[in-house]
Amino acid sequence: MRKFKLKYDEYTYDDDRLAGWVVTTVDRGIQHLDAKGFETNMCVREFMPQNIYKCNTLVSLMLVTVGIENPEFVVSLPSLKIMHLEDVWYYDDPLIMEKIISGCPVLEDFVLIRPIDFCNLDVLQFLRVRSLSLRSFRLTFEYSVSCTYFSVEIDAPRLEYLNFNDDQSDTIVVKNMTSLSMIDIDSEFNVKFGGSRLEPGDLRKRDIIRDFLTAISCVRHMIISRRTLEVLDRYSKLVPIPKFDNLYRLQAAVSRSMLQLLLVFLESCPNLENLILDFTVSTEPEQDGLTYVPQCLLSSLECVEIRELIMGEETGEKLVRYFLKNSVVLKKLILRLEDSSIANQDSDIFKELSTFTKRSRSCEVIIIH
Repeated sequence: MRKFKLKYDEYTYDDDRLAGWVVTTVDRGIQHLDAKGFETNMCVREFMPQNIYKCNTLVSLMLVTVGIENPEFVVSLPSLKIMHLEDVWYYDDPLIMEKIISGCPVLEDFVLIRPIDFCNLDVLQFLRVRSLSLRSFRLTFEYSVSCTYFSVEIDAPRLEYLNFNDDQSDTIVVKNMTSLSMIDIDSEFNVKFGGSRLEPGDLRKRDIIRDFLTAISCVRHMIISRRTLEVLDRYSKLVPIPKFDNLYRLQAAVSRSMLQLLLVFLESCPNLENLILDFTVSTEPEQDGLTYVPQCLLSSLECVEIRELIMGEETGEKLVRYFLKNSVVLKKLILRLEDSSIANQDSDIFKELSTFTKRSRSCEVIIIH
């Protein structure tokens, strides 16, 4: 048997029979195990049998809305390369995840979507991901009202891709990221809701953000959310943002109130070649900040793409003018227009763009509806 997929709900739930099926498939040398529980009663979980911790043949493991128990022995999953744990509950040991990962010597792809602590069920408070083989890691831990202290530590020297979406952890430690090539950040570092706000005297929180940014500074491709940039806006007013000398591609979500921060962040990316802006027209007042020119515009930036652009909207047009006027080596400016109703107005748009000053004569302007 190579693959076994198990999905059950409150109408088909039979704990003894389900556990027996899992035990049998593992004993028969299963390679791919996928078990998904039911979500209607979030306070009930079927706990997986412990023989899943000792399976020489298991290559991929997906567990969703189930429970796992603290292993009573050393975990041995010598073939496991892919592990996906979503809303998985556990008792007895705050370091259970570290025990499991330590028994996966060839683990390459790990997805962990952490549950919210309610119904008096335990949630992993101390997440420690240490792996010499891990290449891709996605962590999702959204904010909830909780008095519990959470921390996360990631130590994976071969990690190439990190998707970090954690609003709950008060302590964040990331180290040995020398192989990191791409990161997707969507986190407020627990400073806007449940955690304390980032104040000048909060040296601990500043150090956590600084150490995180420094640890990922070798990254080449970054996707960063608007709310993460908003936290970094506050951070940049206290201390400088570390340099991302290797970053050549950046995708950032920005609004009209974040223009100054955009330039500050671009100054930390001196060798940037490709910039994608997911632009949002917000009701917040526009910042008067498009006067400074970061180094990358003068030396390396070759392609800029602005998405969700509304031609005729003042801030969006300022952005277009700014990049055309100040980008010395720009080869391509891509404008993805939000309003499809102007699809037949290309000639008018090009006529308007022709009045904009272009620093780079070879720059091609492309309009996409």
